[in-house]
Amino acid sequence: MDRKAIEKIISIERLAPYLTRQENDFDKAILHYKANIKISEAFYPLISIFEIGLRNNINEQLIRQFDSNDWFENHEFVKISSSFQITRITEARSLILREKKEITSGRIVSELAFGFWTSLFDLKFEKSLWKNLRHAFPNCPKNQRQRKNISSKLNGIRKLRNRIFHHESIAWNLEAIENYRDEIVEGVNWLNKDLENWTVDLFRINDVIEKERYIIENN
Repeated sequence: MDRKAIEKIISIERLAPYLTRQENDFDKAILHYKANIKISEAFYPLISIFEIGLRNNINEQLIRQFDSNDWFENHEFVKISSSFQITRITEARSLILREKKEITSGRIVSELAFGFWTSLFDLKFEKSLWKNLRHAFPNCPKNQRQRKNISSKLNGIRKLRNRIFHHESIAWNLEAIENYRDEIVEGVNWLNKDLENWTVDLFRINDVIEKERYIIENN
């Protein structure tokens, strides 16, 4: 494809940061843009395992705390929730109904986005949910298993996850990317000590970073 066609498809605005980074060398900018896609893609399995494992571990703890698979309808949960949680649950119900499916606890849990689950570790839930939710991380060292630490980690991962899922740029600082990788791997281990080894064949972030390092760092 020629430059005009690429700029039309991708947009000049989206390419601009890559052109700036590569000193207006269009060919290098495109290679950098592709490198960003490859690194983003490589993160998907790790984020997927973490996100699904996180929500299922949290769901298990909320079922125990409120003694119901439908904890999201429990009066005590609703009473302590903010408008954010209530809105997300309402939206999940609406989406299930639009798809003409039966509303079940499993479908509600699946529809609730990562932001919902991370919000349960906000300061407002320190006294109401944290005592139970800390058990969602059975392999987290006790000296690190504090609500503010978990909340900080989850929100950092959420920001990276959202950038990737919204096709935004992440491949500027490889040291930062490697730190994100380590943060998510640690989070996976906190959920279950055997989970990383079970899914190791899916993780290829290191290989992709090494293959693309030349274009990201040599500018």
